[in-house]
Amino acid sequence: MADEKKNLSTDSASDKVEVKTKSANKKPNFIVRICSKLVKFIKDTKGEMKKVVWMSGSDVFKSFKLVIATVVAVGLAIALIDVVSSFIINTIAGLIG
Repeated sequence: MADEKKNLSTDSASDKVEVKTKSANKKPNFIVRICSKLVKFIKDTKGEMKKVVWMSGSDVFKSFKLVIATVVAVGLAIALIDVVSSFIINTIAGLIG
């Protein structure tokens, strides 16, 4: 009888160990996983941003002027092509009818 009680108490102790082991191997819930990944992403991004070599203000302004000049030039070229093609189409349309 004493041996049976001893076996029962050992079985329940091993059951408790199995329960603890199962809960220790369980993945954290969805929110915890997402938050931990988000925190890691932010830390990694912050580290990468420290490695970036930023342009000086004068270089940025020079690039800005170049971009504006290019946009204006392309806009004028498109406007010129539009006016010339409209003139040609209207002239042909006037001759036809």
